[in-house]
Amino acid sequence: MKEKISITLNDALVKFIDSERGDVPRSKFIENYIKTRSSMFEALWIFSDELGKLSAAEWISAHASQPLGKPLHKHSGYVSVGAYLNFYDQGMAKQFSLERSKIRDFKVGYDGKFTRFRHSRGLNPPASFSVNGKKIYIFTRNFDRAQYVGDNRVFIDAVIGDK
Repeated sequence: MKEKISITLNDALVKFIDSERGDVPRSKFIENYIKTRSSMFEALWIFSDELGKLSAAEWISAHASQPLGKPLHKHSGYVSVGAYLNFYDQGMAKQFSLERSKIRDFKVGYDGKFTRFRHSRGLNPPASFSVNGKKIYIFTRNFDRAQYVGDNRVFIDAVIGDK
């Protein structure tokens, strides 16, 4: 769904946009700029303690839809990255927040809990990290992408860059 909005910009910002946009219309330039520099991502996630509690339907759905569908998850929504990682459900209601500086063991790949063939088809490993002793496996996508991935470089840089 697309929605039209109206914004007011000061003269200095309009001059900056015009100097950077080339032949691209202002509105498209602003949209592209937000999409590529936003710290908000669509996300699918599952906590390590939920991996043993998957229904057969959840497991089959994740495996049957790969490699282009939705990877294994229990939760879907959005995550924004700033000083905190704020997790939202599909309706944009905040679910929980994690202090970014407390994130430990960030990596992309399989481990002893989230395994390559039991929890995935082996083509798309999750990103994972621990906070306060809880491990989260996450797949994200930028708003201009079709596929959820664990190795989303924009998300990774937002989370572990300049912590």
